[in-house]
Amino acid sequence: MPVQQIPGTVDELIQFISNHSDGIESVSKHIAPMLKQLPQQFFLQGTLENRDPLDLFDQNLCSLAYLYFLSARCNIERPNAAQLLQYILNFLQSFDPQQVRLVPEKFLQVVQGFCRIAGLYGNSVIAIKPLANALQRYALSPNHLTNVHQYFVKECLLSKCYRQALQILQNDITEIETAGTNICYVDHLLYHYYGAMVYIGLKNYERAFYFLKLVISAPAQVTSQIQIEAYKKYSLISLLLHGKVAPLPKYTATMVFRSIKNHCQAYQDYAAAFESLNVKRLRNEFNKWADAFRKDRNLGLAKQTLDAIYRRNIQQLTQTYLTLSLADIAEAVGLEGNNASKVAETYVLRMIESREIFATISHSHQNGMVSFHDNPDMYNTSLTINLLEEQIARAAKVSERVIKTDREIGRSKDYLAKSQHLLASGGAIPGGLGPGEDPEFLGAGSGFDTFIDDGKYFG
Repeated sequence: MPVQQIPGTVDELIQFISNHSDGIESVSKHIAPMLKQLPQQFFLQGTLENRDPLDLFDQNLCSLAYLYFLSARCNIERPNAAQLLQYILNFLQSFDPQQVRLVPEKFLQVVQGFCRIAGLYGNSVIAIKPLANALQRYALSPNHLTNVHQYFVKECLLSKCYRQALQILQNDITEIETAGTNICYVDHLLYHYYGAMVYIGLKNYERAFYFLKLVISAPAQVTSQIQIEAYKKYSLISLLLHGKVAPLPKYTATMVFRSIKNHCQAYQDYAAAFESLNVKRLRNEFNKWADAFRKDRNLGLAKQTLDAIYRRNIQQLTQTYLTLSLADIAEAVGLEGNNASKVAETYVLRMIESREIFATISHSHQNGMVSFHDNPDMYNTSLTINLLEEQIARAAKVSERVIKTDREIGRSKDYLAKSQHLLASGGAIPGGLGPGEDPEFLGAGSGFDTFIDDGKYFG
């Protein structure tokens, strides 16, 4: 059969593939173009002897062909779920990443089908380990984002297996390769949004705060609903961490700032009440906006701020007083009731334990006396030095990455073409990130879609 001839049967296709499966170059040159020409229905057929092609192909040597047949079955309305699940599990364990990257959209269909089947069984846990292993092989490096990342983290969320997501989430994303993974803008937003929700579940608010900031500050021409939802959580977590809503990066799109102002009034009013450190005012705002928090599924975070305001008020007292009785602390921070002093003592003990404050409690006085101290850490231990060295090494690594990325952009065809066009029209060439250049210039190309929450992601 000539190479250019389209096979009429599955048997002919199998023979053609067996003749051209000697390396990725042959697969990409001969097999990939051939498979793209065949209709979807073709991949639902069996051989002339009524054998299943998925039982005939080697999952590693013939990953590309196997992927076409597998994705076709994932797209039919009522597949044989048990049989398909086994085929997918075997494929995810042994596929050739180079072949799979030739058709990332097909691989995504298989992953989506896998997640749907796991949902049918009511057990998302079965998808986690296979997806984690597949993702680590599919991505070019641990720091590359793919179109599969968000599905893995979402499955961890659905099954509440938060710690299983850390093997992927702990690697900061520094690379996005659109050609080999067919990744889109929403993939980036959802991966970091879901990642933030995982860290919230683990009460790692620092990391959740970082992920949410990445979502909100992503370059955009139109604000995504994901960014709005991210800001709502960002504002509450910011109150827990910093006692106020931390300012967003300057490079956040103007459109996003405007949308936040229009759609997050409840959270802005609530943050203003928290920052006033007035307990009664905060409770009034909480009661006013409780339904909004519940609707957004942020009621739990909001309730934590009701507890956090007492700790924040106690921290404020350390700036003014050296010694206070427990009764005075209870009154100053807004605690009420007959057990106010004991509740105040509990707060102080917890804050001492978590090193939020440095103090000692003496019960020689009738009401109990609290003495506040300065931080005793002189930052001269070997542990501190090691931490400092780690941060310096990390900063140097980031600096190297920024310089490398800047050079790659400067040599890219798109950048050079745009620069020539701007020069021809009398405009200025956009610079990189070197000294004296504008650090806020990021540009914003097309393809940033508006995300409409139809209940699929946030329902």
